[in-house]
Amino acid sequence: MATTVQKDTKTAIMNAAEGLMAEHGINGVSLRSILAAAGANSAALHYHFNSREGLIEAILARRGKQNSLRRREMLDELETRDGTPDVYDVVDAVTEPMLEMLREDGESGRRFIRFLARLQSDRIGIHHELEERYFSDVRGRIAGMLAAACPHVPREEMMRRATMMVDTMLQSLANSDLMSEEWADEHPADALAEYVRTLKNFLAGGLSAPLRRAS
Repeated sequence: MATTVQKDTKTAIMNAAEGLMAEHGINGVSLRSILAAAGANSAALHYHFNSREGLIEAILARRGKQNSLRRREMLDELETRDGTPDVYDVVDAVTEPMLEMLREDGESGRRFIRFLARLQSDRIGIHHELEERYFSDVRGRIAGMLAAACPHVPREEMMRRATMMVDTMLQSLANSDLMSEEWADEHPADALAEYVRTLKNFLAGGLSAPLRRAS
């Protein structure tokens, strides 16, 4: 029984932090507010996470590792294909793990994506540290594939575009429920599918667009 209580308390703290940080910013909500929302105390926070940074890392690890594993599988598949993957293939590998989470986990998956979007936009130190620790190989492989798919785009330009791709994807998927509702009158059968299709086309277009000539 004690193990179940500990697990539920840990999950409650993570869920509360995920939702509140997504809404108010990673550093915009106090630990006291998180604990109040979770119905927990500071002893539980220190026992399970030790610190705010430990809590953030635990939230990322809960879904982020699985998400990253799925993305690695998709990149592996692309690398074994004949020929060079095109920019749409790379966009699929970036977005599909997030979409699978939305489809399978519903609101809890959307809450995590909103948390990721806030973490990405706030650009706090822990974000860079954890990205380097867990996702540097994925980032490097995606950059290599984009360079091969878009040789006309200089490396420095592509790095900026890749960052914009991630920012745009996360913000768009974080608000996918609201945007899909707005599109529902035009595409009642599957508004989310239409929204995602447009998002992917937008990302691929931005990544592969030719540079505008200097006037």
